[in-house]
Amino acid sequence: MSDDALVSIVILNYNGGDVLLKCLRSVYESDYPSFEVIVVDNGSTDRIEAVRRDFPEAILIENRRNIGFGAGNNVGIKASRGDYIVLLNNDVFVTRGWLRALLHACMKHRHAGFFQPKILLESDRRLINSAGNAIHLAGFGLCRGIGEYDRGQYEEEIEIGFASGACVLLKREALRDVGLLDAVFFAFNEDTDLGWRGLLHGWRSVYVPSAVVYHQWGHSWGRVLTANKFFYLERNRILMLLKNYSRRSLAVLLPLLVFVEFCVLGYAFVKGWFGSKIRSYSDLLRLRDYLRKQRDLLQRRRRLSDERVFTFFTTEFSEGYFGSPTSVINRILGFFFE
Repeated sequence: MSDDALVSIVILNYNGGDVLLKCLRSVYESDYPSFEVIVVDNGSTDRIEAVRRDFPEAILIENRRNIGFGAGNNVGIKASRGDYIVLLNNDVFVTRGWLRALLHACMKHRHAGFFQPKILLESDRRLINSAGNAIHLAGFGLCRGIGEYDRGQYEEEIEIGFASGACVLLKREALRDVGLLDAVFFAFNEDTDLGWRGLLHGWRSVYVPSAVVYHQWGHSWGRVLTANKFFYLERNRILMLLKNYSRRSLAVLLPLLVFVEFCVLGYAFVKGWFGSKIRSYSDLLRLRDYLRKQRDLLQRRRRLSDERVFTFFTTEFSEGYFGSPTSVINRILGFFFE
């Protein structure tokens, strides 16, 4: 690829402070010259004026309030001019050659629309945050290799279930076809949903290990799972299931999905988040008209059957999520696929 293709880098910010400035510094040190930076601020109360002072070349869009991850990034996408768009978290710091490596992968994978770098943790740059993401049949978005030391075990450029929203390069033509991020989600699972919809439309996601970035994971929401995070994760997971699966798939997977719901309810009860789980159900009822319209639209426009898409799904969790009990959990869930 020549250096002429314009890349629009959209950085969503909410009270990022010095982290945002560090992110911007790393972006402007990239070795690919043709890019524009669009900072979308979701009503921050900290010193966003530092962006104007230190990075006057960046386009700054200021929303009056926090409109969420999907809606905020959509504002930046609509303001962008490039044929390629990068969504970059304000707590992600890129390496010098990250963008050129992602663009090189674009040239090789013509039928792919979404590209993710290797994401390592900023707190310990030997640890993997994500080496590509997978979609569990029950709707969970899972980071491949999470918590593992990077020993070169994920150096193959491969197709994956979906690309992490922490750092993803999107082809504009894919977005035109698949649609923007689902703004109703507000937080969490927007990237899973976009990748899933991409698969249904025939657009693949690719993991590019030659592109490396570092994630100060948990800066915005914290690393600890809270009742509020749990609410969004669960509500949005079920939104995806009801919106993206065909009726036949929902019927076939019903025993698994019901079993998972009982397990999640039990977990919520033990953690003291039972009210958050019930609130997720009530919010789904509130969104039923929206869900019906989105489902009808997607199911009419999809090009591939669920059977074709299942190739990119998983039935197992990695140990990075549950530790030693993971093998037991996978055996229990495996019962539904025998």
